[in-house]
Amino acid sequence: MQILGLFKRLYISPKIFAGLFVMMMLTGCDLDRESDVRAIVKDWVKLGETFYFVSQPSCTAALFDVKSTRVSSVLKKVRNLDAALRNLKGVQPIAFMLPGHSPTQVTEVIMTADLPTGLGLLTAGTSAKGCMAAEMENAYFNALLDPTSVMLFDPQSRSVAVFDNRNKRLFYSHGRSLD
Repeated sequence: MQILGLFKRLYISPKIFAGLFVMMMLTGCDLDRESDVRAIVKDWVKLGETFYFVSQPSCTAALFDVKSTRVSSVLKKVRNLDAALRNLKGVQPIAFMLPGHSPTQVTEVIMTADLPTGLGLLTAGTSAKGCMAAEMENAYFNALLDPTSVMLFDPQSRSVAVFDNRNKRLFYSHGRSLD
């Protein structure tokens, strides 16, 4: 009964309560910071400036300028399906360098061989769509279809980067479950 009396004395309108609830939920979510994302991907390619960065509770999307067309040797470069499937279950970041295959085609080949693994990769690669501006989303999906692009995957964070070799830029996609 005392609690009910306290609520009557401290009446909070539904709008204020909803606003406070949303603020509590947002402060409980870890957002990616640009400096942290740059720290991860700077070892993968030679980064230039940040063109775009948005982090929300459900996703992070970024776009970076790239100063070189070379993918770093820090990444495990996989050049065939068997190596791709083996390394997807590991912990080392991977560069999918299957000759003549776009990132989309790489994902399709993996889904054909191992549907759950391929769907996981597909989800990781598209999960940041909600954090992308329309122009970035279009450029990202064009890069996914380009056979000169290289898909990079970090199994530990379940994040995907697409190195758009043609335009010398790196797209970063990271989705989070709100569970």
